[in-house]
Amino acid sequence: MAAGPLAIDAQTMLIVMFMSAVLMAAVLWFACAGRFRDGLARWMTSLWVQALAWLLLAARGMVADLITIALANGLLALTWALQIAAIREFRGRPTATVLILSVPLVVSGVVVALPDGAPARLASLLHGAANLAIAISVLNDPRRPMLRARWLLGACYAGAAATLMLAAWITPGVLVPAFSASGYHGFFYVGTYALVVAGSFAFLLMHKERADEETSRLATTDPLTGVFNRRTFIELADQELARSRRAGTPLSLMMLDLDHFKRVNDTFGHLTGDEVLVAFTRLIKDCVRRGDLLVRYGGEEFCVLLPGTTLAAAAALAERIRAACASQSLTAHSFKVSVSIGLTAYAGDSNTTLGDLLARADEALYLAKEEGRDRVIALPLGTLSSTAQRTLPLEQVG
Repeated sequence: MAAGPLAIDAQTMLIVMFMSAVLMAAVLWFACAGRFRDGLARWMTSLWVQALAWLLLAARGMVADLITIALANGLLALTWALQIAAIREFRGRPTATVLILSVPLVVSGVVVALPDGAPARLASLLHGAANLAIAISVLNDPRRPMLRARWLLGACYAGAAATLMLAAWITPGVLVPAFSASGYHGFFYVGTYALVVAGSFAFLLMHKERADEETSRLATTDPLTGVFNRRTFIELADQELARSRRAGTPLSLMMLDLDHFKRVNDTFGHLTGDEVLVAFTRLIKDCVRRGDLLVRYGGEEFCVLLPGTTLAAAAALAERIRAACASQSLTAHSFKVSVSIGLTAYAGDSNTTLGDLLARADEALYLAKEEGRDRVIALPLGTLSSTAQRTLPLEQVG
């Protein structure tokens, strides 16, 4: 193939690719400060392996062809196997080491066994298929949103797969290059160099995006139960109250507190206490709707904001939660825990604040505790005194 404007000396470019793989491995090492998890260790190892493969290819003519052809292609196959294993590990799906190591052995054996002229063409197809598998693995994850890093990583490997498969039909010497400058080889080497750099940065960016998601989740939710924390709840509840004011729709607020919870911690330990809190959270989630706001308000106290719900309907829901809690053990232990619930509702007064609702629901909860626990007390916002209101049956509250 005649030299063209993109002609680049093959050995020079292979040395550049060797250096780029080494430098990217070093960047990963320093960026992760030795804390390799979620596939980073395998990805860094793949870069060292890839660097050795490029070095062997650059040494063709100085080292026996059996080494530069079979071993270099085997090392490149090991690179792709390690990278797809790294992506799987990032998603919590480990890959057996024996499976990873079997890939380069198969590729090297195939390259050696085939007659002259065929290995390069087949190797190009095999490496192209490996890159296509990586691209599919990156992009095919319906459980998580398609963030920019995944698009970038998937595009890198899809482009590499297309180039390698096309190379199998255009020239037989792409992966075992003839050291002559040509426009095609220049395009191929520059593209591979870009893959090494962009692919590794994209994998790091995937970790950063997930770390940002985790930071956001920890900032808005309770780490034990996974429901909203108090600060986030107040922000969202204020928005729901404003929406109820504008639309003239009902809204109820429920406060729940596990009875004698300190005894659980003192008797069975804090780990059992945590199990109770998690199980109680699941119980509430099973009873409320998707759009209801559930928060761990503090300790063993929870709040539920119920948009579009009257006080009577909220009281009926509270009774279901109370009865469900009283009738089942929340842990593997045989003891049962009861819950006291206080609730109130927005009555349409434009001056009502979230603080008013919280104070009234807390007053109702206090009355439920005072009257013996394991009960529901509903107090509407209004002029009725607490003593008068608490005597009303639940079906008359609304």
